[in-house]
Amino acid sequence: MTSTTKRFAAKSAPCGQTSEGERFATEDRQGLLTEELLFDCGCVTSREEFHDGSLHRMVVNHRHKVLVDEEFRGE
Repeated sequence: MTSTTKRFAAKSAPCGQTSEGERFATEDRQGLLTEELLFDCGCVTSREEFHDGSLHRMVVNHRHKVLVDEEFRGE
């Protein structure tokens, strides 16, 4: 399993503000991939891709309001 953490330059956050933040990613080399963007303003974007190709994506603004929570089933 590999994990990486990197800072990213200012870009549009889910709340509409321009904000820097950190990107966390993990991969198990068998198809499981997770990625999380933590914006300095408090917004969070997460994406999980599972072994069967399923995908879960969630976007939460800095006021803790869930803007997107969607799941796509793999085959």
